[in-house]
Amino acid sequence: MSSRSTFFSLLLSAVVLTVIWSDRAEAIPAFSRQYKTECSTCHTIYPELNEYGEAFLKNAYVYTGKTHAGQEPEAPAGAGKGGPEGKDESGRPGERRGSVSEGIWLSGIPELVPISLTATQNLSYDAHPVNGDELDLSTRALVLSAGGAFRDKAGFFITYTAFSEGRFDPSSSNTPLNNSTNIGELFLVWRHAFDTPVNLKAGRFKPKLSLWKASNNVTVSSLAPQVYRVGRSLFTVDSPEDGLEANAIIGSRLFAAGGVVNRKGQNTKEGYGHLSYKFGGADFLGHEPVIDFDSDSVWDYLSATVGAYGYYGRNAVNDIGNYYYRTGADLDLLYQRLRLRLSGVKGRDSNPDFLSTKATLHSFVLASEVEYLFGSQVIGAFRYEYQDDGAGITRRYIPTVAYAPLQNTRLVLEYQYEAGPASINRIALLGLTFSL
Repeated sequence: MSSRSTFFSLLLSAVVLTVIWSDRAEAIPAFSRQYKTECSTCHTIYPELNEYGEAFLKNAYVYTGKTHAGQEPEAPAGAGKGGPEGKDESGRPGERRGSVSEGIWLSGIPELVPISLTATQNLSYDAHPVNGDELDLSTRALVLSAGGAFRDKAGFFITYTAFSEGRFDPSSSNTPLNNSTNIGELFLVWRHAFDTPVNLKAGRFKPKLSLWKASNNVTVSSLAPQVYRVGRSLFTVDSPEDGLEANAIIGSRLFAAGGVVNRKGQNTKEGYGHLSYKFGGADFLGHEPVIDFDSDSVWDYLSATVGAYGYYGRNAVNDIGNYYYRTGADLDLLYQRLRLRLSGVKGRDSNPDFLSTKATLHSFVLASEVEYLFGSQVIGAFRYEYQDDGAGITRRYIPTVAYAPLQNTRLVLEYQYEAGPASINRIALLGLTFSL
């Protein structure tokens, strides 16, 4: 059979029914219900975040609003802000502190419990499966998620995997890495701690490293720099960890984060840091730029976010340790309907296979992805990935088309051509995603 015939037969044979993994994306329908706003306020096509979704995330799930720089944002109905003229929602007068009455912020419990339910079912076709199953149909997971804010003082996010089936294998399925009945993330963010610009984040979460989380895209598969592993080590850039993080928005366009990770069973603490800066577009507080329509310029619609990060840690098996680091850089370029992402990470693992005789491995992974939004419902994308994880070089070519007939529903057609050190894999995916 010719390669072209194989390609089309794979596309016609593949069906993947997917409900989005909330433990991988900090965006759930509970936010839309709580803030009485559309999903498109924060997303291009769910779950990919737009500029205002990024601002919502960086501000600990407190709605900042779409305003010009320097203006006071207006909260949507139900956003938990104080009422006009210094009164709260019940009409009682109170001393105003910003937009929240000083005496009532502790009573800012959400009116409804902000819980979302997600589930996943897959039917996929892999021409060269690792597990010997070309056609795979199974119910993958049932996940409960909750998130929101207590007034503008604190934000929280929780995910719990009630059921999970399968084993993570990036060449044959899109099952999440931490696929077990367990807490995915559980953390609290204290906004503007001690009346400073610093937010304190504590609990189990994904450290702020890359500009994007692994699931912050419209494709079924995640960017390789966020999810690749080295040897037997389970560490990835997007791994959830128990830790404490401090982050802050400085001058509305600079975002800084740093934290300490406490890995169980060892005294050595792990550390990381992140810096990102945004040129043009809405800033990290959600303020829109002022556009002069009388003198139209390319810079009115162009924005670029650059980021860099570093992580140093240790993991172990049977007291045999592996010391590792990751350094990475990202670029997110947006011009009207066109979006370009560039991501790269370099790493070193002193003993990722946990051998009695150490064997150091160096890794280097790159990804580039271009997207174009056709209208408001269709995104076309193409991604190229280069992965050298110390065991060999793998190249991937991934064209994707995503269609959103409704804001909470997404249909994705994706084809993965993967040229590895020992074989060539061809995987076709047709994914239907919805969120409740």
